[in-house]
Amino acid sequence: EELRKDIEELSKLQDLAVRQRVKDSLGLEKRRLESDLSALLQNQANRIVSGSSASTPKRYVVELTNYAFDQSDAFVKLFVTLDGVQKVPEEGVTVEFTEKSLNLRVENLNDRDYSLVVNNLLESVDVEKSYRRIKTDMISIYLKKARQGRKWDCLTSTEKKVKDIKNSAFADAGDDADAKDPSAGLMNMMKKMYESGDSDTKRMIAKAWTEAQEKREGEFVPPENL
Repeated sequence: EELRKDIEELSKLQDLAVRQRVKDSLGLEKRRLESDLSALLQNQANRIVSGSSASTPKRYVVELTNYAFDQSDAFVKLFVTLDGVQKVPEEGVTVEFTEKSLNLRVENLNDRDYSLVVNNLLESVDVEKSYRRIKTDMISIYLKKARQGRKWDCLTSTEKKVKDIKNSAFADAGDDADAKDPSAGLMNMMKKMYESGDSDTKRMIAKAWTEAQEKREGEFVPPENL
């Protein structure tokens, strides 16, 4: 505040001065004080930002991967279990819909954020009529089918691809009367898809492989981090 008053006073004196040398001296002092004031204001702003950052600790984002799947003629329904989610404010639980994907975001639940991303939906959905509901320890997501009455065999096209290959491999093995190992073709095809697939494909194949392993010990072992 004192610096501002000094600058104002120097401006008045500069206007009253007659001799050029005096005006120049007053102008030089005025610019020096203006520079000091600017630096002071910048330091104050930096302290405010620094204090704000320190008081807001970074939250970890937990990726959700498990959900229940159901459907009716009009909707595909996902049920995501999350303890205590009903305590989060309405604006803290959001779902971003596109015709072929959804992105669930839960903010600041027990000092953590939660995320569920589902890409490559099997069929298109009506974004405007899709919605979510918060229940006790659960989030229900309703995807409005763009083609009402059409049954979805799976939730995503990736799951459908894995399922079709699995069925095809078993069918081919069944047609071969000399086949000693009916599931060998399936394992080989799954291995090739796993090695060349994206993260969603790998996750689906790992799940299918685990189920197949209950019937047969195979050589293909997916990485532990998937």
